Amino acid sequence: MQRYFATLDNNKNIVISPDDIFHITKVMRMNLGENFEVNVDGDLKIAEITSLKPFDFKVIKEINENHELNGYVRLLYCLPKGEKTDLVIQKAVELGCSEIVLINSERSIAKITRENKAKKLIRFNKIIKEASEQSKRSKLCTLENVINFDEIINYPADYSYIAYENTNFTSNDLIKILPTLKGKTINIIIGAEGGISKKELEIAKNANYQEISLGKRILRSETACIFILSILSLYLDN
Repeated sequence: MQRYFATLDNNKNIVISPDDIFHITKVMRMNLGENFEVNVDGDLKIAEITSLKPFDFKVIKEINENHELNGYVRLLYCLPKGEKTDLVIQKAVELGCSEIVLINSERSIAKITRENKAKKLIRFNKIIKEASEQSKRSKLCTLENVINFDEIINYPADYSYIAYENTNFTSNDLIKILPTLKGKTINIIIGAEGGISKKELEIAKNANYQEISLGKRILRSETACIFILSILSLYLDN
């Protein structure tokens, strides 16, 4: 059953966006009496279409389910080149990421400027919404800001890690810390192509980030994001 994320108006009525109404009526071609899922800030309901012109519906059932991880995972991703950001956002949502923060890092080739930031965020959040609906998320992942590297201090967490290839941290060390992360807020920094600069590593260490290794092989930035989020999803999914 198709899922849509909705909001409440001042009178506590459920409001479905015009884009979603178009999707229901023109793309999905739903008819009177057909049902769809509507999620309002984590509260899931089954709705039945009662009118097409104008579009209207009624809630016929409340559903109690939770498809979120047992913990709050924040991915801080240094902007890569091309459209890799779109891919990482989509896959991060599917893997249960709670929040994404994009970083204009020293080695980010494609930076987001003040001039194009608003337009980029609109597109990124559309990707988040569509991926959340497809993967049956209970809550929308948030992506609200693009920061400079030294602003990572503004995002506190119970545990903060930075992927860095030149570290003594091993895969066994990663396996050992995973069981301690349940129910916690976890920050993960992944660098762009070219990795993390020494200056940025020092900034991260001063902000209490611990270096971690993602294995013996050097991964592309988008692969690194998917790799670590997959591992966290495995351990935090119950």
